[in-house]
Amino acid sequence: MRTTEVCHSLIIAVAAIALAAGTATAAKGSRDAAIERCIAEAQAAAPDIPGSGSQTRRTAVYKGCMSQAGYRP
Repeated sequence: MRTTEVCHSLIIAVAAIALAAGTATAAKGSRDAAIERCIAEAQAAAPDIPGSGSQTRRTAVYKGCMSQAGYRP
């Protein structure tokens, strides 16, 4: 009986690790999607015109977008 209990515990531990890895991968994918979306939004809001201060505006838009998405910029 003891061997069976150890095997069950091992199976549960492996399943928990696999689930955690899958969740981390999904979270990474959604963060990557938010980054791409926020970069596009920032570039559209403040096109790159030299000397216009657009970089400051673009940074603010990007940070706001990431915060709204629930991620740190």
